[in-house]
Amino acid sequence: MASCLWCDNIGATYLSANPVFHARTKHIEIDFHFVREQVAAKQLDIRFINSGDQIADCFAKARPLHKLKEFRSNLNLTDEL
Repeated sequence: MASCLWCDNIGATYLSANPVFHARTKHIEIDFHFVREQVAAKQLDIRFINSGDQIADCFAKARPLHKLKEFRSNLNLTDEL
């Protein structure tokens, strides 16, 4: 079963799946080729997620209270001691 990698850059998701876009890029890192090989081998599945819905963002960015509560709920965290 393929691992799922959520990405908030829609261009990167297109590049990982469609080699036609490769000709339009100026510079491609070695790790990108590795990811593309993994996608082609069905070992990795790249999916788009809106940047506002990235759970990891709550650890690095200021978020509105309603988003913070949603993230806390998704991580099964409570504010009780």
